[in-house]
Amino acid sequence: MSNNQKNSKVKDLITIGIFNALLIVVFGALACTIGFFPPILIVLPLILSTIGGLIFMLMITKAPMRGIFVISSALLGLVLFNMAPGGIMFITTLAGGVVGEIIYNLLGRKKFLSIVLGYISFMLGLALGEYYPFIYMQEEYIELYAKKGSQSLPVAEKCIEIMTPELMIILSILTIITSILGCLWGRKMLNKHFLKAGIA
Repeated sequence: MSNNQKNSKVKDLITIGIFNALLIVVFGALACTIGFFPPILIVLPLILSTIGGLIFMLMITKAPMRGIFVISSALLGLVLFNMAPGGIMFITTLAGGVVGEIIYNLLGRKKFLSIVLGYISFMLGLALGEYYPFIYMQEEYIELYAKKGSQSLPVAEKCIEIMTPELMIILSILTIITSILGCLWGRKMLNKHFLKAGIA
């Protein structure tokens, strides 16, 4: 590998790190404010996938390197590791990123469709990591949030009360829709960047 290639890779990694930090800050700000209201906490992945679409589209335009979905999902998943029992949010977010990376590479890394489908997979992994414990890991979830303090426990209990398998399916479908909208919003806002990058 030439010095130019090494420098380009390092630059891409720094760019990915910066944009993922921004994505994490946005998620943290949402979780620490409106996330204390149970109905809003449940739809948090919908909000993040919409706003995150703009951030992700700019990131992938500036640093379209291999591994971008895996790196992004691993970073976000690590931040979310203790937010659900057994690190389930890390596992599902990372799994979504891995599948997204496969789609991104198989369908063509310069194609808008491959970016959208990869991003959908990434966000769907995040969403399922939040919803699944509300239904299938209720005791562990209560125990986890009981240790975190009284303010978090009532929110967790209300989310468990609200969430059903049917609602999880509906919210997952909505996550797909909002991920698409987020990417479309990103492309519209960054059209000049896309043209320069040659993304169709």
